[in-house]
Amino acid sequence: MTAKTTITLDYEGHSTTLKGRLRMRRDEVIQMSITALGLVEVASIEFTPKGTYLIDRVNKRYVLLDYSSGLISYAGINFNTVQALFWNRLFIPGEKEAWNNVGNFVLSNTDTQCLVEPSRQRMLKCKFFTDNNYKQLQQTDLTLQQYAASWRYEQFETIDTYTFPTMHDVSVSGDTHAIGAHIDLTGVSILDTGWNGTTDLSRYKKADLEQLMSIIEMFR
Repeated sequence: MTAKTTITLDYEGHSTTLKGRLRMRRDEVIQMSITALGLVEVASIEFTPKGTYLIDRVNKRYVLLDYSSGLISYAGINFNTVQALFWNRLFIPGEKEAWNNVGNFVLSNTDTQCLVEPSRQRMLKCKFFTDNNYKQLQQTDLTLQQYAASWRYEQFETIDTYTFPTMHDVSVSGDTHAIGAHIDLTGVSILDTGWNGTTDLSRYKKADLEQLMSIIEMFR
């Protein structure tokens, strides 16, 4: 799946709008790229089964954040978690394709929505809110110790035979900090021709952790 993106980031009272493209290939990669003047790709974030890559395409360097470190690993956060969030799917942390089996979840009704929760909760607590017929996932709420995140889906469109949200509202908070991202998708297509998938990093230099912030600044 591919789409053009307009991402508005809100952090510490500042708002930044970025143009780019979203490309997703199931079970392989999710790539969000940032373009300058809507033409030249200057940076990207790639989520893969191995880890998350922050790529500086201008200076040919990257940082790899894997899923095996500390709290992320214990919470069961991995590529399957990220993939489910982007693809508008239910999930159970640390498991794959859990949404295929309704027995993995407990269903209940609220006044305006239906609540779906994993039948076996992990350190990462998940709540999924759907329409009254349990057919459309509208929001995913996550909590992990002092951290909380919400991923809301709107403006569903039918692409071929697949219904997909073209507006994503994401918020993350923890301690005293919070960040929000509003993602608008246009020109959504299920075709991924002309795209090689994950980036060939053989010509890129792996950056030290001290250089991480300079790459992140490109996304602000």
